[in-house]
Amino acid sequence: MVIFRIIRKIIVYATGRKEGTKLYDGYVQIKGQEANDYISKIIESKKAAMISKFGTIELNVLVSHLCNKQESYNLKDYLDYFRGEKPTLWWKIKLDSLCSNAGFFPNDSSLLERFYQVYHQGIKNIDVLGSYIYNEKYFSEELINAVKVDLDGYYAPFLYNQPWTKNLEGRKVLVIHPFIDEIKSQYANRELIWADPDVLPNFELLTYKPIVSMLDNKTEFKTWFEALDKMQNDIKRIDFDVAIIGCGAYGLPLASFIKNLGKQSVHLAGWTQVLFGIKGKRWDDLPQISKFYNEYWVRPGQNAKIDGFSKVENGCYW
Repeated sequence: MVIFRIIRKIIVYATGRKEGTKLYDGYVQIKGQEANDYISKIIESKKAAMISKFGTIELNVLVSHLCNKQESYNLKDYLDYFRGEKPTLWWKIKLDSLCSNAGFFPNDSSLLERFYQVYHQGIKNIDVLGSYIYNEKYFSEELINAVKVDLDGYYAPFLYNQPWTKNLEGRKVLVIHPFIDEIKSQYANRELIWADPDVLPNFELLTYKPIVSMLDNKTEFKTWFEALDKMQNDIKRIDFDVAIIGCGAYGLPLASFIKNLGKQSVHLAGWTQVLFGIKGKRWDDLPQISKFYNEYWVRPGQNAKIDGFSKVENGCYW
């Protein structure tokens, strides 16, 4: 195993490739304004729908699990691994990043099959996929009916004429995100955050604070699955039309659950805070986004910080 990893590093370095997630837009069917308009029509229809994306860490774990389950490995499997296109082969994978960055717990690889099954059901429920990762190919059959859009097409409605968020007007919108205090106060200033009032139109804002379990943050639950069940039971009792979701590894399964309730879910993930004018280190260095900052944008408050927050992608959300 160690020898394989050394060979992989040498080949990746020698060929100018990069280890880690391979970004790829070759599956995208519609982009930019057209993608925004497509999503806008879905929101306008008020029909049950799931708009989502993979987290890089979650997808890597899912694909690694599939690799582990293979009964045998051929030459192409080895070559794909050495080229950095396959994350692993037969050896036991670590869940450290899934736990520390995405909130899965406990760090027990025996739970991986169950995690895979939860995600597999959710993936089959996706109507629109924000596509950007090469290894989405491992779920091509499950995503056969999903329309693939570029990330900006649904992450960044503020870049386009007639942003899809305009069709949230008059709806009951549930925002599922840890920064609910900032989201509430920022929504009250929505006309000052964005020059285009259609980015954050007038709707009934409802909020739900998800369970925060990243970085070994202690919860009352024994497993991630118990925490997910608790959130699902809470959410099904809330009267809402559309959910906007950003809560780590819980996000995609919750988006699927909400679609099954007959409602609409938009899994904006980390970009949820941007929609509400909340700064983060990730966007400070992204001129396409930071150019929209003004005096009314804020950073998450002290109450939104968890111990060791800087370890999550260098504190990218703060």
